[in-house]
Amino acid sequence: MISRFFGLNFDFAGAITAALCAVHCTVFPLLLSLGLTTTSTHNHTFDFTMMSIGVLIAGYSLMGDYIKSHKNPMPLFLALAGFITLFIGIQTHGDLFFLNIIGGLMIVGSHLINWKLSHPKRVEL
Repeated sequence: MISRFFGLNFDFAGAITAALCAVHCTVFPLLLSLGLTTTSTHNHTFDFTMMSIGVLIAGYSLMGDYIKSHKNPMPLFLALAGFITLFIGIQTHGDLFFLNIIGGLMIVGSHLINWKLSHPKRVEL
């Protein structure tokens, strides 16, 4: 299947990357509110790099499975909405950090839905 390349499952990789993004976007504002870090220590280059990696993984995995396997656009639409939400959250420089969390979770959800659609259970009779 197209979601495999050198033994790597791209839905799993995409879900893990998006989950790490959501954790990162949760922990940094918490540390900031506790005074354990400053806004100057936050690097948005990291955010955009992670988002770009996520877009590449999601594009490869979700589009590939859509074309070759299930033809259901739901994971694509959910991922697109997640990346838009994530981008808006990053642009607010942490003021609306909950958007980053929601966007990351939407992307995780898109990969989980894609996995379920791409690997239907076989019914034995």
